[in-house]
Amino acid sequence: MKKIKVYIVDDHRLFIDGLQAILKNVKDIEVVGFSLSGSEAIEALNNNRVDVLVTDISMPEMSGYDLVKIVSAKFPNIKVLTLSMHYEYSYIEKMIEVGSLGYVLKNTGAKELQNAIRVINEGNTCYSPKVEEAIIKGYSMEKVKAFKNIVKQEREIILTPREKDVLKLVVEAYSSSEIADMLGVSYHTITSHRKNINAKLGTSTIAEVIKLAKEKALI
Repeated sequence: MKKIKVYIVDDHRLFIDGLQAILKNVKDIEVVGFSLSGSEAIEALNNNRVDVLVTDISMPEMSGYDLVKIVSAKFPNIKVLTLSMHYEYSYIEKMIEVGSLGYVLKNTGAKELQNAIRVINEGNTCYSPKVEEAIIKGYSMEKVKAFKNIVKQEREIILTPREKDVLKLVVEAYSSSEIADMLGVSYHTITSHRKNINAKLGTSTIAEVIKLAKEKALI
């Protein structure tokens, strides 16, 4: 069985010890290292094969936000799981924007944490229930309506050449992972493009994107 190699970053050694204990006897997960700071983690990642990086946000010297931003650019194959006590939308949005696929709270149970690691290792997103609630509230109906009103008013929708490339492949039913491979970029880059496309089009589902792309001949 191929184990999921996990690296932990947190500025509290006691918390790291607790995570290691939780994951120690899990058959498909192996903790290959840990760091007490972001800068130490970046150096260690150069010398270790890591599948999933588990990191806190609030840390001295380098925040989890800055760490994930660097990791996403330098190690695009590493999936990031944010493990934090914060569930305010502002924290969640920033971490997702820089490439965190998962966001779970520190009061989560052992099984939930193990499941989150497995889920994001497959390239999928995973959020704690409270985090999902915060995301829903953040993307309020008022914002959705505002975007849709822009479209209804027939304002020109301007997509960058790369966004058009991504949109074309989305319409052709390719997944984000497949699009990333086809365009030779990271998975995180594609998810960022798709988020920008949704914002410009005022859409929230793939069906809406496809419908609007065809109606307005965007590709």
